[in-house]
Amino acid sequence: METAFIMPLAEIEPNPVIAALPKADLHIHQEWSQRLDRVLARREGRTSYNWWHLAERLMAETPPGMQRLRYLASIFPVARDVDAEPENFIARIEDLLDEAAADGAILVEVRFGNEAVLRPDFMALFREAERRVQTRYPQICAEAIFTFLLGRFDRDRLELLLQACIQAADEGLGGIDFLYEPYDTEADWTTAYHIAERAAAVGLGITAHAGEFSTANIAAALRVPGLTRIGHATQAVRDPQLLELLATSGVTVECSLSCNVVLGAVASYTEHPIRQLVESGIAIALCTDDPVQICTTIGREYTVAHALGFSVAELLGITRNAIKVAFTSRERRNELLTELSQWGNADSAWTQTQSSTLSS
Repeated sequence: METAFIMPLAEIEPNPVIAALPKADLHIHQEWSQRLDRVLARREGRTSYNWWHLAERLMAETPPGMQRLRYLASIFPVARDVDAEPENFIARIEDLLDEAAADGAILVEVRFGNEAVLRPDFMALFREAERRVQTRYPQICAEAIFTFLLGRFDRDRLELLLQACIQAADEGLGGIDFLYEPYDTEADWTTAYHIAERAAAVGLGITAHAGEFSTANIAAALRVPGLTRIGHATQAVRDPQLLELLATSGVTVECSLSCNVVLGAVASYTEHPIRQLVESGIAIALCTDDPVQICTTIGREYTVAHALGFSVAELLGITRNAIKVAFTSRERRNELLTELSQWGNADSAWTQTQSSTLSS
């Protein structure tokens, strides 16, 4: 498949070997309104919001970077009060996990923002959604992460959210994420450092958004106590010293190929620095970010990466990277790694499939 001809919104013919590979998605936002719109549309027998047309217009009419991100984040097809109904909450998470599991995902970490963690039934509803999907896809495991939108809430509100996260850690919350406003210019990360210290002390994993549209905040994010992952870091390759700092830090970069192209962090798939990150010794994970709005799936992201030259063995290595740094229990991690080890001959399977196709 020629990557030069892959457009970010185009349908891609699935490759059976890539489709069958076990996958992990560590960076996928809940997209509460967008997902719930899909669920309600099915219930009501109507057409859901057309995100494909929106994304097409976004790329054609809106300058790349923050303007696209802000525009995309301004559209909510369903009102907030509809999500307060427990069954609706469960159904939309079920929709998310079903979609990922159908593409071969064995691990998905869902990011919740706003004040979702303040719901007293938050983790119980999340686990119920996971349980329902596991009846259809027994291989899937799911974890929840809470995103702190720093720069939006005052100190008292942040303290309330942190206390809720600490309490939810006992109920299975996997970790926390930081997303700063301003996002594409340098911010003061002092608050993040204080929150991270307390979150890490109770066993919560730490990740952060940084470096998607500019080199700003990558160095600051790397100083967050307990940080093991960073979302995007796309622009790190523009600064050799920053790239070296990222490599020596040992963090895993959560790469979202389609999201980066649609929002304009990079101009095309072929210009994405994913290969440069790997060649610099940086571990990566493949992720979807906002799959409903970006019109992608985790299977599609693995297919694009394969078209960019990543072998089946490398893709399995990417899944292994993700599982090793996932915000999950040691028991779940070991089970997932054991399952993954059964795919050791995937490269041979790929070669045999290609040979059979060519000879037929």
